[in-house]
Amino acid sequence: MGGWAFDRESPFERMRILDPAADATIVEEGLAAMRREYPALANLRLAQSWGGMIDSTPDAIPVISTVAKLPGLVLSAGYSAHGFGIGPGAGRLAADLATEATPVVDPTPYRYSRLG
Repeated sequence: MGGWAFDRESPFERMRILDPAADATIVEEGLAAMRREYPALANLRLAQSWGGMIDSTPDAIPVISTVAKLPGLVLSAGYSAHGFGIGPGAGRLAADLATEATPVVDPTPYRYSRLG
């Protein structure tokens, strides 16, 4: 399970920090679109840009779940940029699963096994 030895460096440790630079072309296209759609922003100037990684699942629903083959592991991933909005509830569900408490919401839609 997992495709790596548990007593050696994992793929996650090799790629711990994902900090890509912002794509200047995309940033400029976005600014141009904002200026075009909102003339009041014609003089808008960029102060800072940021690039990041977005994780996603095939069905765009996050996984917040235990993993049957790895008892004790609770996954909370694949938010596809929705983490800001559902983070507090997702954190509570993950904590409930980790502590084996009654889940705050039905965990069925978020189960890892749906992806298999």
